[in-house]
Amino acid sequence: MSLPQPQVAVRSTVHRDVTPDSFEVTVRLVCRAVDGAGAATSLAAGFARIEQTIDSLPGADLTIERGAVSQRKVMWRPDRDARLTTEWIAARNVVVTGRDNERAGAVMRAFAELTDTVDGVELDGPVWRLDIDNPAFGEVQADAVGEALARARRYAVALGGRLGTLIELADTGLLDAGPVRHESMSLGFMAGGSGEGFETMDFTPVPVQISATVDARWALIVP
Repeated sequence: MSLPQPQVAVRSTVHRDVTPDSFEVTVRLVCRAVDGAGAATSLAAGFARIEQTIDSLPGADLTIERGAVSQRKVMWRPDRDARLTTEWIAARNVVVTGRDNERAGAVMRAFAELTDTVDGVELDGPVWRLDIDNPAFGEVQADAVGEALARARRYAVALGGRLGTLIELADTGLLDAGPVRHESMSLGFMAGGSGEGFETMDFTPVPVQISATVDARWALIVP
């Protein structure tokens, strides 16, 4: 009975830092009141101020996505013997996306200025993103395959042989449970005080790290 053909198997992972294609800033307004009408009224007034800020943002390259209004009643007891407390919470958010990354700081600062006069403003961002069709994804995948091939050849030479036919090449990303979000840092800020200090913060675009991992097996031809 002939022996199984020897094989060489390698896993290769390549990382790359890529300049982001866009930034994203999320502005959320959360208003609280003792009744639903009060919460809704505060939300409408506060969101009108947010809309004014959006209209004041310079340039035409910004994409604005307004979320739906949410409102709910929350009931609880501060302690066992206390009376039931009721609070209404109304909220809405807006997502601002821009492709000129140098403007991310200006967008953040514009909304931060609202925190002196509008209660309940929360900011999250900037989040740096890559387009799904950014060529860097394909390039890093090709690099991972190339590295796997180079390593496998080195193993074959070390054994005094050479690589034969490719048996299998698997992209381990296909085994992930869900899509990968490509983002870097997110700077969260909750209003409730002054927006001072934003002018000193560094909003320089942060490279987004992407990676590709492949498992590969080749036939190994040895003397």
